[in-house]
Amino acid sequence: MKVLAVDYGSRRIGLAVGNTLTRVATPLGQIAAGNHENVLAQIMKRVGEFEIGHIVVGYPLHADGSRSRTCGQVDRFVGFLRKRIDLPVTLVDEKLSSVAAEEMSQEIRNNYRKRKAILDGLAAQVILESFFEKEVKR
Repeated sequence: MKVLAVDYGSRRIGLAVGNTLTRVATPLGQIAAGNHENVLAQIMKRVGEFEIGHIVVGYPLHADGSRSRTCGQVDRFVGFLRKRIDLPVTLVDEKLSSVAAEEMSQEIRNNYRKRKAILDGLAAQVILESFFEKEVKR
C-alpha cells in the first residue's frame, strides 16, 4: 500500500510518499499552507497520482511526550482531512524530524534557499520512515 506523509506547518506543508511493502520513503517537496481547501486539493492530487491508501500526519509532541502548542493546529487540520478524504489518517510522533531533515540536507551547504526548499519534504520523509519502523509490521 502507498502512504502519503504530511509535515504540517503554518506556512509550508511537506509531503513524502512511500510504500509499506518496500518501506522506502521519498520526499515530494512542499506546498503552501493557508487555505485548507487549497491544501486539500494539492493533497488529493497526490492521492490520485500515487494511488495513496493511507495518510500519516506528523504530530509535534514535546520531547517528554506532552502536547506542543502546535498540536491544536494539527488536530484541526487532521479533523478537516478526515471529514473530506475517505482514507485512514494516522498521527505519527514527529519528534526530531526537522533535526533529521536538517542533517540530511547538509550536502547543500552553500545554498540556504535551496536547502530550505527541500527541508519540509525531507521532514515528511522522516515522519514516514518513522511510521514504517513503528507501525508497519513485517
